[in-house]
Amino acid sequence: MRFTSTCTIPPNSPALGKWLEIVYLVVPTVNDNPKTIEAMAKWLVKVAGPYIPLHFSRFFPAYRLKNLPATPISTLRRCRHIARQAGLKYVYVGNISGSDLASTYCPSCGQIVIKRDGYQILARNIKASGACRFCGTKIHGIW
Repeated sequence: MRFTSTCTIPPNSPALGKWLEIVYLVVPTVNDNPKTIEAMAKWLVKVAGPYIPLHFSRFFPAYRLKNLPATPISTLRRCRHIARQAGLKYVYVGNISGSDLASTYCPSCGQIVIKRDGYQILARNIKASGACRFCGTKIHGIW
């Protein structure tokens, strides 16, 4: 699969009060090919920059796709790893509970700055200025 664009996505701008995040539903045998994930992640870095959040969401069989299995957690971990290797700083895994893969990590020190479980925020380690409480690095977002 080839990713192209006739225009670039403007970088996220807290000054404008806008924040763009990408969600990618990982469906086994449909769009879980590592080369596709890598191409998409590299394209996102190129057109939107390394700080655009990317969420890999776990698929569960339903409606017209009941014949496919749920996305294995190992596949989601692999997708996250590939996207991070491509240069994306904020990559998340969703639709699994009890995992730190949905949390936000500081791209400098690696500490969890926002700990999530499902839709709950369990810890927030970001200063009022939007910086990591542990090392002071700017955490991209609208705070």
